[in-house]
Amino acid sequence: MDDSRASLPMKLTAKTVVKLAEEGVLLHAPSAAPRYILRFHELVTLAALESADHVDATELSLKVAAEAGAQPDEIEQFLKFLTRSGRLRRGRQIPKVPVAEAVNEQAGLDHDIAQGAVKVALKLPLVLRLFQGKFQLIDHDGALMCALNPAELMAISQFVKPLEFATGLRNQQETLGGHALSEDELKRILAVLDNAGLVTTLDQVASERKAVSYKQTLKENFARQAEELDRKELLREQETGQYRTKVIPVSFGESIPAALGLVMAYAKVYNGGELEDAYDFRLDWVWDDSRAGGFAEKPAVYLFSNYLWTHEKSIAVSEKVKRLNPHCITIHGGPDTPKYPEDAKAYFAKYPHIDIVIRGEGEATAADTLDKLRSVIGQDNPDLSVLQDVEGITYRHNGEIIRNPDRARIEDLDTIPSPYAMGLFEAYRGVPRLHVTLETNRGCPYGCTFCDWGSATTSKIRKFDLDRVFGDLKWCSDMKVHSVSQADANFGVFERDVDIAQCVADLKTSTGYPEAFGGSYAKNSTKYLQKIIKVMAEAGILTQGVLSLQTMDDSTLSVIKRSNIKVEKYDALANEMRNANLQLSVELMMGLPGSTLQSFLGDLQQCIDRDIQARINHTTLLVNSPMNAPDYREAHQIVTGTELGPGKMPVLVSTKTYTRDDMTLMLALRQIYILFDNFGVLRLCARFVRQQTGMTEMEFYTKLYMDTSTFGPQYKWPLLHTVVNFGPDLMAPAPSWALFYAELRDFLVKECGVPDDSALDAILRAQHAIMPSHGRSYPYVAELPHDVVEWHKQMLTAKASGRWRDWQEVVPPLSSFGPAELPVDDSNGSVTKLLGCHIDINSNGATWDMDSGIARAKVDMDFNPAFLVQDDIIHVA
Repeated sequence: MDDSRASLPMKLTAKTVVKLAEEGVLLHAPSAAPRYILRFHELVTLAALESADHVDATELSLKVAAEAGAQPDEIEQFLKFLTRSGRLRRGRQIPKVPVAEAVNEQAGLDHDIAQGAVKVALKLPLVLRLFQGKFQLIDHDGALMCALNPAELMAISQFVKPLEFATGLRNQQETLGGHALSEDELKRILAVLDNAGLVTTLDQVASERKAVSYKQTLKENFARQAEELDRKELLREQETGQYRTKVIPVSFGESIPAALGLVMAYAKVYNGGELEDAYDFRLDWVWDDSRAGGFAEKPAVYLFSNYLWTHEKSIAVSEKVKRLNPHCITIHGGPDTPKYPEDAKAYFAKYPHIDIVIRGEGEATAADTLDKLRSVIGQDNPDLSVLQDVEGITYRHNGEIIRNPDRARIEDLDTIPSPYAMGLFEAYRGVPRLHVTLETNRGCPYGCTFCDWGSATTSKIRKFDLDRVFGDLKWCSDMKVHSVSQADANFGVFERDVDIAQCVADLKTSTGYPEAFGGSYAKNSTKYLQKIIKVMAEAGILTQGVLSLQTMDDSTLSVIKRSNIKVEKYDALANEMRNANLQLSVELMMGLPGSTLQSFLGDLQQCIDRDIQARINHTTLLVNSPMNAPDYREAHQIVTGTELGPGKMPVLVSTKTYTRDDMTLMLALRQIYILFDNFGVLRLCARFVRQQTGMTEMEFYTKLYMDTSTFGPQYKWPLLHTVVNFGPDLMAPAPSWALFYAELRDFLVKECGVPDDSALDAILRAQHAIMPSHGRSYPYVAELPHDVVEWHKQMLTAKASGRWRDWQEVVPPLSSFGPAELPVDDSNGSVTKLLGCHIDINSNGATWDMDSGIARAKVDMDFNPAFLVQDDIIHVA
């Protein structure tokens, strides 16, 4: 610390949030900031700062260094970090409410845990409150479960991942040295946590049983296939005396690469299959870097289909194969490969290893390109002038970038054979939770400026033969595919789409697969969507409905050329989804050109008014979208956070109609909305506040953010501050829902003008009852002074009848309802397991809605925090 601060009183602010997670003990920060993993001497420093009235930095550094076995300069560096990050301030300590100790039966550690028969782990995340020099774990109802000193906290942190007790004991001894807990001390603390429901055990045998993962199966399958392909090609070469140039598709994802499959299928049958004489079409699909050297022994052709999430990897492989053998030819296409002339010129200049770019549909262009390359592939520095008549490509030749004319779209899609029916993806058989993308049609008649639907916007819709579609779906069922995404821009626009939905439903009913089906649904016609939804719902295959409105602001719709899509057409569809007990969402885009901070808040409020949750995507500048046209960018003053490029996500940060500061506030309110409304932390309270005060829900959320996101001189709302600033990243009680709602009550009364009466009691008890926490027991019944369930039901009825703007005027006030009970259940743990999830899993349908009379329809998710699969979604674009 510098001398000017060394002798001043310093205290911790409410920004100091300590959390136990799989990384260890964290000093938590909002998701935009890096997490800070605490060491023992840093825990001791925090405890000392919190417990003393005045702290001299030099004295503290010496004291903690001696106590924790650290160097004084380490403590000083930590103090500087706390100051820079706003966690250390000068002045009065933030008041904290003492809590009563929970009534826990004194019990010893479970015998199986103590004897090492099982592995033990803490239920995470756990957020701790620092109070009087101890780190407190507080239960759902606000009672103290235990208060840990720094050594005890560090000791139990060994169990953030499953360990045998003896291993955890040994690990904490190695970490803490002379400060380590004895065996009995560690057993005592684990027993308290176990009794509080915060410990889980893992059967030793089961934990050592290795499940075959997706990637393991994929690797083994492709290794076997590669060996067989190599063997067959060697035999063929020996029999014919002819070497065939390898054509190698390069993909990286964990889904079947449908686009590359279509390109390869078309090439294999091109002109009666004549390309098969010259080329060995490899079916390796998933790139194996260990085989790069073998492939590069002779010149080969590499095919890349670039997407936002794969492009950077494609560039790396492309550079590598050209370095290994400069005579190879690299062909890049896909929606993230630039098509605009200036962008393409810059692309070639930046990446000299790229030889050819395919613009638009790739099947016919790639086959034509391969046909022309037959005469030069294998030569040193192959002469690409042979491509001068190939439409739809840009290529490099003699230091120049040649742009050939565009190629017309393929009119008869049935000239493209199905790669599934051709058996090109058989290596995926047996891979668990497989995801497949299928097309039933191509093209989109709309010209939304933010969208590049495979470079096919404003085009006539062309259809694949229905029998071919049925055959591909049957293949998916036979392969036990988990989820199918149809890649149409407007599925549901044709009557035959109901038959396709029926086929999916019949397959699911008869075989159990596919388990999920979704994609982008008809934008301006709901004529057949009700039938599709009914068919899917009855088969149990549809679990979430998404209406992709993007915005409901008229001026923004005009700017993005989407004004021809009528928002009101979705009303009947929304009721159909509700009747089918489906979770319903509206997809919004934040930061569209033409939008403002107020229009964004208006979009969110309209979703709340209709009681439909919103999925909120940050507008991204797609390289081939109309929005990226130079004149459009200039007219709307579009600025992105990063430049366009492989692996970049160029989100819009300002335009002619909103500033960077506006975007910063939009981002914050986006997180607040998702936590408070979609996950339900304040959903009930916000509706109640609206009826009591006339303040809309978004006005309430905005006021809460503005009043608590930064501290005033009185530091009145430390828990509200913590949840507003850290809640979207913590995704857990901070540290107890009881303390949070108690502070919220004061805020509602003092800052919002809500009457302090029994109706407020009822709404806060109900809100508290439906929040997840580790250690709760179910079923649970909350006794309420007023019937919140009936009040909530009447609110939804009023909204469904068209009174979604003024329901508060026709629904009786909560105080007029008699007392009632609120049963709550999470017996299968499907909600509690979502504690600590990333907030954006909400886009997959995840919420904290437990079973109760006030819950929304929910999606039961097979949730793994490390791997989020975006499926089980019906997507109405």
